[in-house]
Amino acid sequence: MGSASKLECRTELSDSQKRLLEPIIKCTEDVFSIMLGWDVQVVGVISNDRHAMRHDVSGILGLSGTIRGSIVLSVDQDVALEAAGAFLGEKPTNLNADVIDTVGELTNMIGGSSKDRLNIAGLSLGLPTVVSGPNHSISFEPGANVEMLQFLSPFI
Repeated sequence: MGSASKLECRTELSDSQKRLLEPIIKCTEDVFSIMLGWDVQVVGVISNDRHAMRHDVSGILGLSGTIRGSIVLSVDQDVALEAAGAFLGEKPTNLNADVIDTVGELTNMIGGSSKDRLNIAGLSLGLPTVVSGPNHSISFEPGANVEMLQFLSPFI
């Protein structure tokens, strides 16, 4: 969830992208709606940027087996604090363990729901890892097919 001002962002998906990304989009919308009470909407897709946009907190969930890759939920600190507040009932004032846990749990819920919706035999999920630090980026290996979904939330 962030701005795409420096990168080419598109809204059209190929058929193969739709098969993979639409379940993830739907699960993200559902998790944010059910767990946080937020209406989030995908506003674009950025492809093959191996050094994705910079954020303050990122939840990373590895995929293995039939598909190899990652689901990454990256947000700015303000969004992470609001999410933790909505999730826990009280908004933290700084980036703390509760905020990190919230981002990890949201990432895990999106990944688990997406796995079920994708319904791909042999697909396994790892445990979520959360990285935090001002303006960090998540880089992917050369040749990786990176699809970054951008969502609009009440706090963007």
